[in-house]
Formats: sequence, structure tokens, C-alpha cells
Amino acid sequence: MKFLVKLFLSILSLRIFSRIWGRIARLRHPRFIIKGLVELYCQSYNIDMDEYAGQVEDYKSLCDFFVRPLDPEKRPLIPDNNAIVSPADGILTNVETIYHDQAAQVKGKTYRISSLICDNIDFSPGWHVAVIYLAPFNYHRYHYPLTGNIKRYLHTGRRLFPVNPMGIHNIERLFVRNERIVTQFESKGLPCYAAAVGATFVGSIKMEFIKTPKKRHRWIPLDLEVNQLEEMGRFEMGSTIVLVFPQKMAEPIPGVIGQPVKVGQPIFSLTIETGEKKRGL
Repeated sequence: MKFLVKLFLSILSLRIFSRIWGRIARLRHPRFIIKGLVELYCQSYNIDMDEYAGQVEDYKSLCDFFVRPLDPEKRPLIPDNNAIVSPADGILTNVETIYHDQAAQVKGKTYRISSLICDNIDFSPGWHVAVIYLAPFNYHRYHYPLTGNIKRYLHTGRRLFPVNPMGIHNIERLFVRNERIVTQFESKGLPCYAAAVGATFVGSIKMEFIKTPKKRHRWIPLDLEVNQLEEMGRFEMGSTIVLVFPQKMAEPIPGVIGQPVKVGQPIFSLTIETGEKKRGL
């Protein structure tokens, strides 16, 4: 049975299926069918439109609805200079501190962070790894967890396995194998990484301010100042964000692991000193 599950997931991970779904999700006609599908999706997942811009009927395709923006008056995003905040709505499925090139996917399954971020770093001082899973019903845009400067970014990965519990428990090294965009940025004088990991039926991963590179597996240099909670990008379906940053930079906030989190919610307290002022608990 487990073999059949893995076979099914392997077939599903082929990018052709996600491309087909992406084209369907972008259809705008016939209008009455698209409107009905958007309404059905909203009702099936019990999505509360009060915090989003516009009404269900304002969205012209399923894709438009997937990436619906927040209403800034009803749900403002307020920066917190003393914290690393959640970049997305979702479940904070894992937070761990690693001293070797190995992080937990689930119990009994691990993956190499160097393979995820496509960079070789010294793990001995300790690095925090935080994983946020975005379900299909969540807000699909993601934001910068810190103010900083983007140094480079990379588009890599070949498959699109589901990142739901079925995929996580059955596919080895899932995050490393899936298509993703890795952004390296500097904040408080320290290097940080954010990996936006795609999944089955994610039509594409869009980045704000920068173009999704057509050439894969190659770092593209950049020098771009970004502010905490500015929009970083969007998934055209649910997916996962993995944050990697030095242990000395922050401490995990107790009680949030395994819980739903919202964009802008503090998940780490900064503990470093900067040239401006001392930040800490």
C-alpha cells in the first residue's frame, strides 16, 4: 500500500499536471462557471472574506481568488522591530535549532539545509529553521519577516510533490526536491535565507520586485532594500515557507510551534545588538 501511495505522489509531482491546473485556474470564461467555482471553493473551505479586499464576485478567475489581497483597513500589517515575524498565514509546523547540516522533515525523515538553500554555511554556531505550511484556504501571499537587503536569489528544484501531511510523511527530502525560490538577504549584519517551496497544483511562484528567473540552479545577484512585512511574493495555491537564520539572532517564542500563525505575528524575539539600539527579550 505504501508503495502505491508513493507511486501516486511521484506521478502527481510531475510538473505537467500543475501546469495544466495553472491554465485552468487562470480561465476567465465562461464567466458564470468561473463565478460558481470561486463561490464553491470559498464555501468548501469556509473562507471569511471580511479581512480580504473585495467580494467573491470581484475575482475573475480561480487564480485571482487564490492570491486575493488583504484589506489593509480591516487587517493592517504592523511591523515589529523586536521580532522575526511570520511571513505567511499557515501552521508553524516546525522550529528547531541545528548545529549540523540536517533538519527534520517529520519524525524519522531528514533533509540537508545546504541542499535546500543551495549554499554551504558553517552550521556549528547554530542556525534556526522555521517551517510554515500554507493550506489551500490560507492567504497565499507571503511577506518579508525582517527588514534587510536582498543579496541574491535562486530558482531551483524539479518536482512538485504535495506538501500536505501525505506528502511530508511519504516522500524523502521533499523540500529539497520540490521547485522553489531561495532568497538570501542580510539583516542586522547577518545572513538569512527564505525558501518559498512550491507544491502540486501551485501554478507558479511569483516574487514582488524581482522576476522569477528562467534559468534554474544559478544564483542571481541583487542589491535591494526591503522592509519587514512588504510583500515578498505569492503562491497560486497552498505551499510552504522555510526560514533559516543564525541562532544568535533570535530566540523562539514559546507556545507557537504546531499552531496557526498569521502574517506579522512574532515567532522569534530578536536578541542581537545593532548599531541603532539593543534589542532583546
